[in-house]
Amino acid sequence: MRKIRLIFIIVLVSSAPRAESQQRPTIYPGAVPSISGRELKLEDWQRGSYLTRDSYQKVKAYYVNENGEPGSERDGERGKGAFFSYVRRMPDDVGVSVNERQGRSRVPNSIFSNLRGLAVQGIISDDRVNQIREKYSYLENCYYITREDESGKLVSVDDIIFREYEKKVDPGVTAEADADDMMERAQQLIAQGKMQEGLELMKKYQERQIAGIELATSPRAAEIWIECLEELAANAYDVQISIQL
Repeated sequence: MRKIRLIFIIVLVSSAPRAESQQRPTIYPGAVPSISGRELKLEDWQRGSYLTRDSYQKVKAYYVNENGEPGSERDGERGKGAFFSYVRRMPDDVGVSVNERQGRSRVPNSIFSNLRGLAVQGIISDDRVNQIREKYSYLENCYYITREDESGKLVSVDDIIFREYEKKVDPGVTAEADADDMMERAQQLIAQGKMQEGLELMKKYQERQIAGIELATSPRAAEIWIECLEELAANAYDVQISIQL
């Protein structure tokens, strides 16, 4: 009887579900936090989002080795994804999600639109625009780090890069940014009787506007937008790893 009872206890223990003290996920080696300057640790069951340029298959293999096969996986038009369950919890399990190229950046399309506008003006050929789009369209689905901009606001790096290049190519952006200040300074100089200095400042502003317009409608503008796409590519990540526990 005692032997039967011992066997029964062993069966109960072996069939019991794993407790929440099971192995916690580790951060994929080399992955960077999706929010710059906010290093996240998994102690105390914290959550975090990380980015890597390693392939989806490589990242997936890492978590398969750590946790076993994913609880669910998908391979659709918008990229691949897998979920690894570490803790069973109602209504849904929690753990690690690995996603490939499921970002939604609007910046590449804005650049393609600007290039298309240059094509309409005959500055660049339609074929060239199509080639550029074919080469860089994948950037629309990549992931980008979020960091603080000049004003201290958290902004995605792709947007920050676009703003920088927009200032280089668009006279409206560069001119309007300091137009009020320049005109106010010119008026102050004229009010102080410094007519010549005030008029020279206004002339300088007008020359800058004209130069900006000439640049925005030149072949150099197309080159600048291609440079912008190259910088986006250098800052793009293929895979996002979301850890939630």
